[in-house]
Amino acid sequence: MVGVSKTGVKQIRLTNFRSYDAMNLVLDDALEPVILTGHNGAGKTNVLEAVSFLTAGKGLRGARLADVAKRTGDDLLVADGDVIKLPARWSVSAKVQTINGEVQIGTGTVDGSERRQIRIDGNPVSKQATLGEVFRCLWLTPAQDRLFCGDPASRRRFLDRLVQAFDPAHATRTSEYNAAFKQWSHLLREGRYDTAWLSALEKQMALSGVAIAASRLDIAERISGYLQEPIAGLFPCPDVSLTGIVEQALQNKPAVLVEQEFADILARSRKNYADGGSVSGPHTADFKVNHRQKNMDASLCSTGEQKALLISIILAQMKAQMNEQGLCPILLMDEVAAHLDVKRRNELFDILHALPAQVWMTGTDVASFSHLTGRAQFFDVEESILSKLVA
Repeated sequence: MVGVSKTGVKQIRLTNFRSYDAMNLVLDDALEPVILTGHNGAGKTNVLEAVSFLTAGKGLRGARLADVAKRTGDDLLVADGDVIKLPARWSVSAKVQTINGEVQIGTGTVDGSERRQIRIDGNPVSKQATLGEVFRCLWLTPAQDRLFCGDPASRRRFLDRLVQAFDPAHATRTSEYNAAFKQWSHLLREGRYDTAWLSALEKQMALSGVAIAASRLDIAERISGYLQEPIAGLFPCPDVSLTGIVEQALQNKPAVLVEQEFADILARSRKNYADGGSVSGPHTADFKVNHRQKNMDASLCSTGEQKALLISIILAQMKAQMNEQGLCPILLMDEVAAHLDVKRRNELFDILHALPAQVWMTGTDVASFSHLTGRAQFFDVEESILSKLVA
């Protein structure tokens, strides 16, 4: 395994972020796990979401940036009987330890828009994907506990986060594909048959789409390589695969040929799509998971088993990244103890503590984390105020 240096957040400041007017949290240099406990609605998840904004994307909630800012009565304007939200600013800044040393990251909005400002060591950055070169992050939230029973879009987002942690350029590819698909869709649904424009968009969708599918297949293969044996004794072995026309084509054909075929499919689908039909592509692919020991589709497993399968996949991704890139993404686990029995939970805590990256965890009961006493940083969260606990 490549030598892996420990990474994590050493200090984080919030301003007008969710329930926080201001927060300044200083953490130990050892980058031990961070445990946030308190009742529901105390502000625990908001802190994890702030950490997730230190990398590219919309954070662990996938929220609109304008909705992240803390709102007060002064932000609302009543005009002609309508309530109008005035622009509100929010910011997250942090001192992070990377494999290349200490880095200062700042991000937020200045006008309440959907445009995020980013600074790295005080220098403005134009592309969010640049953050991925500095700070990489994975997360598991309660909304994902039944991921395998939900819609394919949620599973694609989960898989894309695994890919992006390994390859930050994936964020740019997905952004380019989505932008081209949105324009293509708008033109056709509005009946604007500009052949040259549509062809250019189809070429861009084919180029980005095949690259996206190839990256997804690559990470699935890498993960599978680390799932041949259980990650830990009490966690299951998932078998993972991808379904989709582009993904399947890439199994047997060179990428350049698949690009042309996909562009042709899009061109042939114009009329059907304009009439309200659909078109397949990376935006309709699905991430399939099977419980190997039970030979059972993950969607049929219990909630606890589904969560254990997700954890196995995340740990396999992190192991692949440690071995192949010499770094480990920071891990955010919201309500991690839910649906895990004590033995499985404690085994997970031992694995997480040994990782060369900081892990942030939340829960309502501090006793659930007693196995980490003396090996973690504990904070009580009450009405968006953090108090350090001696544990």
